[in-house]
Amino acid sequence: MNANIIQSAWGIVYYMAEDKKPRFLLIKRHAMSGKIEWVAPKGKMQKGETPEQAAVREVSEETSLKTEHLLVRQKIGSTSLRSTETQKGRMDKDVTYFLMYYDGSPEAVEIQPGEGYLGIHKRATINEVLGLIYYQNMRELFIEADNVIRSLAVKDNFVKNL
Repeated sequence: MNANIIQSAWGIVYYMAEDKKPRFLLIKRHAMSGKIEWVAPKGKMQKGETPEQAAVREVSEETSLKTEHLLVRQKIGSTSLRSTETQKGRMDKDVTYFLMYYDGSPEAVEIQPGEGYLGIHKRATINEVLGLIYYQNMRELFIEADNVIRSLAVKDNFVKNL
């Protein structure tokens, strides 16, 4: 692992709504590009952390959700950003994305303004997510997450019916 490359982890967090369909957690932020955008909770890995541990910690820190209510279902993907231009200069970053199931109360989400976050969140259906997320690669990750959730639901129903 190159020490000059920032290691980051994201949590694509969902819970099952009363209609038995997933709702994804999005946070509104002011991006380094100057745009206002909707994103999944994320952050930098700390020394000694695995990407999965960093994702759970960051989701908990940014949303006030308790870690014991966050279940990492699986890794959804990863990206490498090289020589990306930001307001702070050039940046190299590796990002790992995890699908996380939240089994607590959706009302427990509390976003503190800071680090670009505006203190606003949304629990969105996949169709709403696709209309809110600016970047195509992020929309594709949410589509993959939705497909995994559907697959898990089919498996769970199969096991229940055995």
